[in-house]
Amino acid sequence: MRENRYGNRNTRTSPKAKEVLQRNAALRQKDNKFIKIGPGEKKVLTFNPEKIEQVEAEFNGKKSMRFRYNVKEEDTNQEKYLEVGKRTSEGIDSFLMEGATKLKVQRFGSGTDTRYHIIAA
Repeated sequence: MRENRYGNRNTRTSPKAKEVLQRNAALRQKDNKFIKIGPGEKKVLTFNPEKIEQVEAEFNGKKSMRFRYNVKEEDTNQEKYLEVGKRTSEGIDSFLMEGATKLKVQRFGSGTDTRYHIIAA
């Protein structure tokens, strides 16, 4: 047996343990008020154009203006937030101005090289 990064011997995780860990992950995600979109992932979101806030965020020691949208995921009725920068906000707002509130959001890249592609759903 090899040691893992914590200095413990590797043992196989039982199916029951995996089930418990997956349930924990689902509960954390359900409890989270922010939408998480992974690199390459797409989500269909319904935007509420009357509930948009400007917020100041700090990333790598720099302050920047962010836009917080109130959204609902396609498969749930739970309200969450999608927080984006100026460029992505412009794309979202152009659809909202035309009355399109159901949008498909796809993320490309990670870290400071993250871009979002927005299209009507």
